[in-house]
Amino acid sequence: MTPTSHNLTAELPLLALRGIVVFPPSVVPVAVSRPAAIRLVDDAVISGGLVAVSAQRGDDPDQCYAIGALARLHRLVRLHDGTLRIALQALERIAIEQVTQREPYLRALVHVLPDHINASDIATRMQEARARARELLDALPPNEEVRTQLESADDPRHLAALLASMLLVRANLAERQALLEIADVSERLVRISALLTHELDILRRHFRI
Repeated sequence: MTPTSHNLTAELPLLALRGIVVFPPSVVPVAVSRPAAIRLVDDAVISGGLVAVSAQRGDDPDQCYAIGALARLHRLVRLHDGTLRIALQALERIAIEQVTQREPYLRALVHVLPDHINASDIATRMQEARARARELLDALPPNEEVRTQLESADDPRHLAALLASMLLVRANLAERQALLEIADVSERLVRISALLTHELDILRRHFRI
């Protein structure tokens, strides 16, 4: 499977991420400490670095959501205690069809889920989401890095990933996973705009108190 492969199926190592939903296209730093996950990363780096990632359900690392992301491993750093720090470059959404191996780590049969972009309304949805994000940033301590990324994001998938990853600080795991599962990018941006508005409302109420 290549980064641009659509509607193809492949068997890949499956890395379950505790408390993290990865949104393509984005790069996410991740700490890896479980022995099985460390071995998965070591083997994946040797074989080309392509893995499937998905948010872990509850406390069981063998249970994860059926929709995740195809990702490439980057910037591997091994600390003195044996844990790893990696960067995951998320490429595409995927569906996890079947777990094919559980030891020494998970492997699964997956296929790419292409995003759908409605050209007739995508510019409006991007404008609305960007406006909500600006309002939220104006109410928070200055963060020029995020603001610069916000203004330079001209791809709708990139904008959605940026907002979902960096500005939805109060969204829980289920809400983030629900965003990832939305195939239509316009619809995803509408939902993100609503969540940003909710975050801003909470922030304003807190300041009034």
